[in-house]
Amino acid sequence: MKIPITLQLAVLTVLLTGFYMMVGQSVPQKEVHPPEVIEIAEDVTTEEMVAIGRGIYEGKGICFTCHANTSRYPDLNNISSVAATRKAGLTAVDYLAESLYDPGAYIVEGFNPGMPEINKPPIGLTDPEILSVIAYLQTLGGEATVTMDTRTAYTGGDVGGDEAAADGAAAAAGGTVLDAYGCGRCHDAEQPEDPKSPSLKGIGDRLSADQLLSKLYYHEGDDGLDQVTMTELESMVQFLTEQRGEQG
Repeated sequence: MKIPITLQLAVLTVLLTGFYMMVGQSVPQKEVHPPEVIEIAEDVTTEEMVAIGRGIYEGKGICFTCHANTSRYPDLNNISSVAATRKAGLTAVDYLAESLYDPGAYIVEGFNPGMPEINKPPIGLTDPEILSVIAYLQTLGGEATVTMDTRTAYTGGDVGGDEAAADGAAAAAGGTVLDAYGCGRCHDAEQPEDPKSPSLKGIGDRLSADQLLSKLYYHEGDDGLDQVTMTELESMVQFLTEQRGEQG
């Protein structure tokens, strides 16, 4: 007896459907959950915030995924040293907050936009989590100063504030450090065209904060700059970036 073709097709369809259902059930299913909120007490210390922030940076915030590859995104190893010099009118904390809440507002020269707003899905960090990340970023080339009471422009605070005065004091200290190392002996304003030791007048117009930091860090000479501390480097960079105007 010949089985009708329609019946054969029906049996084949049932068998294939059953087979794929069996395969589908055997594959482990992965449940996707919203990002877990990290509970941060209001009385944590700055040091504790740094530890929390580092954990978020390397984990939930997935910051390390991109910023470990400096060919795609800026290197953050010394971000605390240059944050206050990146965008006029912003203190270091202001700049770091803007970079996290509104990363498209300022793009470092030589890089393309692409960083997501990390307070929104899929990352979805809370304000205390972001503040902790800022605390950790401050330790990359500097010292953490924020507390759980710190307010940024994105959490009800004002842009600038007391930290602007602190940055101004740091810049003034940078001039003192330059004098202490005798930088003016070689970088004479009367010889601005010397290719080996150009004048520092107007250098803030010619070099970025990152370039200044690199030149100071890798400076060659017997002036003792190889013994300079990171705090001194930071203050010198802040001072030099404020040297504006035509070269002497």
